[in-house]
Amino acid sequence: MNLGAVLAEPIAAMTSPGRKRAIALATVLLGAAGPATAAPAGGVASPTSSPAVDDGDAAPGEPALTDAELLAQSEAEAEAEVIEVWEERPEKPFDRDTTRRLTGAELAARGATDLGSALALLPDVSVRDVGRGGFNVDIRGARKGAVRVLIDGVSVSDPYYGTFDVSTIPVTDIAEIRVSTSPSSPIDGPGGPGGVIEVHTHDAIGPSFTIARLVGTTQRGATASATGRVALTDRLAVRLSTTAGVGNEEFSTPRGSVDEDRRATSGALRLEYRHGQRRVVVDGFADDRRYLAPPSDELATALFLLVGNESTGRVGVAFDDALGASQRLQLKAASWLHATSKQSFNFRDPALTELANSEDLFALRAGGQALLTRPIGRDARWVTSITVDHERARSENQRAEVTRAEVTTVEVAAGGQYQRGRLRLDGAAGLAVPLGIEAGPWPEAKLSAKLDATAWASVEAIAARKGRVPSLRERFFDGNGGNTGLDPEQASHGELRVVVRPRAGVELTAAPYLRLTTGTLKVGPPPDNLLVNLSRLRVAGVDLLARAELTTWAELG
Repeated sequence: MNLGAVLAEPIAAMTSPGRKRAIALATVLLGAAGPATAAPAGGVASPTSSPAVDDGDAAPGEPALTDAELLAQSEAEAEAEVIEVWEERPEKPFDRDTTRRLTGAELAARGATDLGSALALLPDVSVRDVGRGGFNVDIRGARKGAVRVLIDGVSVSDPYYGTFDVSTIPVTDIAEIRVSTSPSSPIDGPGGPGGVIEVHTHDAIGPSFTIARLVGTTQRGATASATGRVALTDRLAVRLSTTAGVGNEEFSTPRGSVDEDRRATSGALRLEYRHGQRRVVVDGFADDRRYLAPPSDELATALFLLVGNESTGRVGVAFDDALGASQRLQLKAASWLHATSKQSFNFRDPALTELANSEDLFALRAGGQALLTRPIGRDARWVTSITVDHERARSENQRAEVTRAEVTTVEVAAGGQYQRGRLRLDGAAGLAVPLGIEAGPWPEAKLSAKLDATAWASVEAIAARKGRVPSLRERFFDGNGGNTGLDPEQASHGELRVVVRPRAGVELTAAPYLRLTTGTLKVGPPPDNLLVNLSRLRVAGVDLLARAELTTWAELG
């Protein structure tokens, strides 16, 4: 079998953003296998033909090139084209309107340990300790469940709190982080009026690798993580990852000292199948942790919260395929199941002997999405989607009192994309329908227009209207039984973004924005301290970002 003939077809089928690395890698393989031969018009290589590429043989008296030097030389010769071999599918069903901000290689160089510490590197994203273990993100003041977190296109919000602990995704899993500081598109489903964090993890299919990290801190804590992938067959591969962390920091309070005594373990598995345009992915995730949330220093009567066991599990299935004789109609379908079990105890003393109350919680989130998209000519495409998301929870306190709640949200959306020359338009409209609560349907929409005015400057205008249903905790469990009368939050957003790149490695961004929100949640007056809706909240500001690459190893921002 001729290796050149074997490699020619998959390389030729690749799109142009990465053929360079494929050609370079093929050159090394051909050099290692023997003289490469040029194929005649019929496609069969002649064994007596002259070598099609330089096999890297050294001239008499000169040292032979190593494989690494040969690879570098071949990449330089193939400078016109750049591609990753099997690292990412050549065609994806749909690209969201998020912007790539960080890659896995950049995160490794900057010392990030998980998704939380990675997002902390972005000036327009705030990462905060939620006080009950883990970390949440804010974007431009949008908190709680207003910021949507997508892992490989699937929302991973907690079925009870409506948030996501960004410290549970190890940096070894992350291939790319994308961010939108404007509301999510209706195409993505319900929620996300405050912005989108989109994380692409490593595919299971690709060159085998193993990545491991070990980090220790002066606060008597350590975290270890590892990720690896391997091919099972020529169409099936698996990726595994695991993370473990411990901590034993001592907190001082007015009533005495208390040890954090934290531990957390998690693991993820991805099984991926590819055949042509068809792709099937099964993702599994499990996390178990124990931690102590110390009371506020300002409240002498505040309780010590001990979470003795908090377990989270997620299972997702994704399916991509091209349909029809022309293979131009693309289908993307996904389903998910998230479950959380949590036992928490509140103590009056730092010795954790005087129990004040306890809670045994179980929450479940299940749903699915179907998305269809097809090109219209050479410059446009249409897209439509339907998303169903169901949440339910059961809570029992130490007096054996049980509280149950559930809500379902359905969103139907349609939109289109147009790009020609330097102009790109992206728009979608949808209808969100909540079921199980006293709230009616509401319309949602998002439109963005981007113009690359010159080779070094671009302007983008964004207008959006998006809402979210309050989480189960906010409606049914928070405070003294929650507030079942809460209305959904509704946000109208307008933004103008100007990006200037006066020279290579230098980027300046100015983004004035205005967000008008009705129904923003706020803790009401005592003694009830129930959450209430604000009538209207106006947030205005300007994001000013500057970045300059000083050298290949130093950047100023």
